[in-house]
Amino acid sequence: MRVLAQGSGQVELPEAGLMDNRVLDLYLVPFGSWMEQASDWINANLGWLLAIIEWPFRTLNDRLVEDVLQPMSWVGVVAAFFVVGTLVRNLRVGVFAGVAIALCGFLGDFFWRPTIETISFVIVAVLACVLIGLPLGVACGRLDSVWQVVRPILDAMQVVHAFVYMIPFVYFFGTGNVGATIVTMAFAIPPLVRLTNLGIRQVPADVVEASRAYGAPEWRVLFDVQIPLARSAIMTGINQTLLLAISMLGIAAIMGAKGLGGLLFGAISRQSVIDAVPAGLAFYLVAVVFDRISQPEASGSGSLLRRMRRAWAHRREPEALIPDGTPATADRGSEDEAPSDHGAIAPLTSAERKPMVVAAVGGAVAAVSVLLTWTADAGFLSAFGRRSDESLVGESFNGLSASGGSWFGWLALVLGLFVVAAVVNTWVSPGRGPRGLTSDGAVIASLALLVLMASYLLAAPSELAASSDTPAGPWVALVGALAASAGSVGWIRRSPHVAARPLSTRIRWGSVGAAVFAVLVFAVGAVSVWSFDERGEVVVTPAVRAQLDELEARAEANPEDAGVISLEIAALRDELKADFRIIIDGVSSKGARLGIWTLVAGLAGLAAALPAAGVLGRDEHRQWRWSAITAGIGAGAACVAFGWIFTQVRSADPDYVSGIGAFLAMAAGLVLAAAAAAVIKEFGRAKIYADEVAALAEESRP
Repeated sequence: MRVLAQGSGQVELPEAGLMDNRVLDLYLVPFGSWMEQASDWINANLGWLLAIIEWPFRTLNDRLVEDVLQPMSWVGVVAAFFVVGTLVRNLRVGVFAGVAIALCGFLGDFFWRPTIETISFVIVAVLACVLIGLPLGVACGRLDSVWQVVRPILDAMQVVHAFVYMIPFVYFFGTGNVGATIVTMAFAIPPLVRLTNLGIRQVPADVVEASRAYGAPEWRVLFDVQIPLARSAIMTGINQTLLLAISMLGIAAIMGAKGLGGLLFGAISRQSVIDAVPAGLAFYLVAVVFDRISQPEASGSGSLLRRMRRAWAHRREPEALIPDGTPATADRGSEDEAPSDHGAIAPLTSAERKPMVVAAVGGAVAAVSVLLTWTADAGFLSAFGRRSDESLVGESFNGLSASGGSWFGWLALVLGLFVVAAVVNTWVSPGRGPRGLTSDGAVIASLALLVLMASYLLAAPSELAASSDTPAGPWVALVGALAASAGSVGWIRRSPHVAARPLSTRIRWGSVGAAVFAVLVFAVGAVSVWSFDERGEVVVTPAVRAQLDELEARAEANPEDAGVISLEIAALRDELKADFRIIIDGVSSKGARLGIWTLVAGLAGLAAALPAAGVLGRDEHRQWRWSAITAGIGAGAACVAFGWIFTQVRSADPDYVSGIGAFLAMAAGLVLAAAAAAVIKEFGRAKIYADEVAALAEESRP
């Protein structure tokens, strides 16, 4: 059975079979099309927002060069660097900075303006990093909920290669200094946020508590205690940000930025030694001056190139570069891990067994349902993207067929079997085996299955589907999902799980914020493109077919009017071909309307995220249960979007692709699930000790 690509219709697999690399061209995931749709929409509708983002960067770049540095005499610029270096560091650094900038001037006026532009570029980029990164780092250091949201974003930013940053910014802001400055800021800001967060967290807790005990308000605790004691880490972060910004000057030159980088890039392209060597020297001198001025007092020495290599090498772990050697950890309470014990894992109780059986039966029913009939007469969802489905009248398909449930059926099978596996694993060896095969894993899988099947049954069928009746297969899967969900929720209520360490007594507003953000993305995804049809062929729906049959019957009954009727038929076909690009969003009655149901799931997930974050109480077990429910709803919404995308990847005609709306819904579902993951991973099956073993063993007997 071909799962990824359909073998019939207009597209055939190569004779070499699925193992041949050429087969990859048959089921392309249209990621490029999604991004093109998104960028076109942003440019068309959010031009005002792009202008707001662009304005400060353009204004600072232009004003700093044209109104401040360019009119200033070169002597004034040298003196300014001498004063700044002396005040920020010491007299020796000030003298060095003045002499180095003077050397750039002595290279000639041809190199002086690019030097000024480079200085302006670096100042604007680093200033933007400080204005955004410093407050964000402080917020991360003081609020765990903020850090939990920001940390994965920083991880993702630091994984992406520098060249990848260029793609969206060049498209939205064009080439030149503005786009290059924004790219540089996005690339260089993570170390500042991480090290500011670390510096705030490393301030001794007894010092902070003492200041509060003396009646200091929180703003004084921050500005008089935490920030001064975190100064070394913050300065290291600024220095690392500066080094990364300097290292981006070459890439900025590729983007069309002016300055020494652009001059050097052009000279190398022309192989002009007379221009390249002075430009390279001025580039090096400016970089060394900025590095020396921004270095913390206790930092080690070393050449600029060595320090830049270290900055690149430690982009993922800039904490290792803190000069005082303080142990680096960005997780509050990491030294407060619960001590290990030697208790035995709590055995299975009779109260758990009954809901576990219900969950296992429900999962098994859902898994078996994919062997039943899911579609009759035409593909329920595949017909949206495949014209050949109109010729399938009288045929029926199971949940795994391309014209049946397709990837919705495969996901139902996997989720149902996962619930069964969780029950079996816990029944055989409670508290052991894979972490996901527990009561919370069963809740996540069963609720994801419930959201998946409810959305499938509520989806609108294609106009090509000759029958609107839904066969038994999806209904059986829904019944199984309901039983699995009820059993899993009952199981998790009775499951003896405890947190490895006490949860925070504060409300996790970061998790709530992530859930709110996910709902906003669901809403945007619902009104965005879910299908993009450029096939340019006549869509022969049942209504159109009836109209064509009527015209053909009239032509046969009235041969003398056959010519006129033929023109009517041709006009009808031309009318259908006129709109060769059909764009359907997630709420349109012409589409499957899955965007509506993913949004509904997102709202339900937001409601579940409130008790999961502790808004409705501090009971840890309740927060854990609601976190599993939130993750399950989010995973289900992601599965709905995933099923739609890959159903079309599997069977759609050429020039028919899923849209950015489905991708956004899938991403929002994953964000919603991730918002609850921090609590879930803290919980494990409880342990018991000698004086409890006998009582629990007696209770666990049937």
